[in-house]
Amino acid sequence: MTRTGPASLDVIIPLFNEEEMIDLLTAELSRTFSPEALAKHGLSRVRYIMIDDGSSDNTATAVSAKIAAGFPAVLCRLSRNFGHQNAVCAGLDYSDADLTGVIDADLQDPPELLLQMADKWREGFHVIYAERRKRQESVVKRIGYWSFYRIVAFLSSVHMPLDSGDFCLMDRQVVKALRRLPENLRFVRGLRAWVGFKQTGLPFDRPARKAGVTKYSFGKLYKLATDGIASFSIRPLKVAQVLSFSYFILSAGLVGFLLVGLLLGHQFSIPPLTLITYLLIVSGNGALCLCVYILGAYVGRTYLEVKQRPVYIVQEIVHNNDVVGTPRNAADAPHVLD
Repeated sequence: MTRTGPASLDVIIPLFNEEEMIDLLTAELSRTFSPEALAKHGLSRVRYIMIDDGSSDNTATAVSAKIAAGFPAVLCRLSRNFGHQNAVCAGLDYSDADLTGVIDADLQDPPELLLQMADKWREGFHVIYAERRKRQESVVKRIGYWSFYRIVAFLSSVHMPLDSGDFCLMDRQVVKALRRLPENLRFVRGLRAWVGFKQTGLPFDRPARKAGVTKYSFGKLYKLATDGIASFSIRPLKVAQVLSFSYFILSAGLVGFLLVGLLLGHQFSIPPLTLITYLLIVSGNGALCLCVYILGAYVGRTYLEVKQRPVYIVQEIVHNNDVVGTPRNAADAPHVLD
């Protein structure tokens, strides 16, 4: 089903200590989404939903100055750093456009691709995600990302596109579906795949960061990876079950083997009881440690889910009342402090 007619666009941009990027980012967005470009791609307006995820520098001040100068953006300041995935969810809660895009503030997600995605949306797709063919990262990170996407895809019970991050464009229907999902631990690219609808990828080569330094440490990447796996698959739990059962079979087999040997009069160079004890301790400890690790990952996340705490808290909303399509009133928005 092809789509015609003008469409509004919201672009969600999570920010965390991106003061150095604000001038470059706003200039690139203004150039990319010029009135001529919007008209060419059938977009009636664009609004930028910028989520300040508890920055400790002057990111919020710099964005507020741009808004005061007429930049068509909304700044949503969170009360602390809740994490990239929760910041994206905050942006989804405030988006009310026909189309919603998600990009990073470091310009490693080229904004002009959103225009190409809008053309794909007109062809009938509900989700257009960017597929990274190449990335300008260290070898260690490239290997880590490559492995992560393939492990998650292998373990997940739903189709998870390879090498696709949060950079995407979504139809209003998809955004509404994502907002209805109740879980607190959010892995947005996984939830995006889970809700379904008609999806397609748009390949691109990811450039290097324009300024500043990456905010995703190895610790945060590890958390993202484990959250993604635990949120979308119970196969690791099945692995733990298989290991436990295999250990039982192995133990029974070793005991049976040694008993048969003793009954047949075979002389072992190592005392049988010592050998049995050693093998059981080594294999048992390995299997037990892995099972406890897997179970801990699920129990910990279950503990966080049952608390039902909000995934973010909004401290302040800054916007220009003259901007078309300003967000819902703060009183009506989720998780806003009075």
